[in-house]
Amino acid sequence: MGDTSVLNLINLLAFANLILSSAIIIIVFSLLAYILSHNFTSSVARSFGVVLACVLVVFAVDVIVALLNELSAAIPWLRFQWLGIAYLPAAYVHFSDAVLRTTTSRARQRRWLVYAGYGLSLIFLLLGWFSDLVIRDGIQTERILRLMPGPLFWAFSAYYLAAAGLGAVNIIRARRRCLTPTSIRRMTYLIVAYVAPAVGVFPFLLATSSATEVPATLILGLATAANVGVAAMLILMGYSVAYFGVLSPDRVVK
Repeated sequence: MGDTSVLNLINLLAFANLILSSAIIIIVFSLLAYILSHNFTSSVARSFGVVLACVLVVFAVDVIVALLNELSAAIPWLRFQWLGIAYLPAAYVHFSDAVLRTTTSRARQRRWLVYAGYGLSLIFLLLGWFSDLVIRDGIQTERILRLMPGPLFWAFSAYYLAAAGLGAVNIIRARRRCLTPTSIRRMTYLIVAYVAPAVGVFPFLLATSSATEVPATLILGLATAANVGVAAMLILMGYSVAYFGVLSPDRVVK
């Protein structure tokens, strides 16, 4: 009876994650469509579009993998998912730099950091696709299909953390440079929502080396909670970004 209950719980959580991942895809696609049609001239909106594209790739693959039963069929998709994971740090630095530049803070060093970020992301992407240095092999346990960390995974983790931290610093600096209560409020929303996509996309399971190290119920439970947070924070980020570079009144944007 106990094993049956655990299996039922795993199946329920797996189904909940599938529904939530599908909902996130719909949200991201809707935000991308809005940006492309209403706000594409804004550098902030365009860079946010890159962030959304990375998130879209990651969660789209999550949905596909959730429908697969064989590890051999899932591994090519999990490798492809690395496209979104590898480029998200660079997209975050790009987005935060664009936000800070709207406050008339321009620095050539920050622009070079954006270029360097995209270069590093390309390197990690190629290593993830064509070698086992960052990600390797794959294991299957319960309803979970995942890759394993390679020797350079921790270097990528350090890069991911540094990029997210730099982006957060840039957003905080942008808020401090805001002059009106409205702009300060919107920037506060952006700061609050900023961390969720990065946390939701990072492959935390790669940090565990054993298939039985973490119970499947705990993994799926945490993933469910994280997906709820990602969905809510993406909407909040989209709300904040929608005001950059538009001439329409607030009531029209809302």
